[in-house]
Amino acid sequence: MKVVFAYDGSDHAKKALIFGSGLLGENAEIHIVTVVREAPREPESVIIESEERAKKLLQEAKDTVKAKQVVTKYLVSNSVADAIIDYCRQVGCDMIVTGSRGLSGIKKAILGSVSSELMAKSPVPVLVVK
Repeated sequence: MKVVFAYDGSDHAKKALIFGSGLLGENAEIHIVTVVREAPREPESVIIESEERAKKLLQEAKDTVKAKQVVTKYLVSNSVADAIIDYCRQVGCDMIVTGSRGLSGIKKAILGSVSSELMAKSPVPVLVVK
């Protein structure tokens, strides 16, 4: 089974990573992705800082998972959900796992905007962990 974990470093993302990876067998292929928002008008230093932060987040996530097959990737896009879904299609994933809320600070009634969009648009099952 090939599973994509959406990871932004939030408590919900950490819980989703720990819970979701615990459900998988030893032969599962885990892909942990984070999305760096495109900033075409931002100075190059701001983009580099975002990419460096993404790399640190991904290493933190990889260290959390006790699996043999872990792939980490940061994606650059203005749409977090679309980037994750596109990546999922590229690698042929079987499921997406995400936390119920991320780092945006905006609390929706039940789910965060990214998890809601993933559930609406994803061609594969989405596990949302609270």
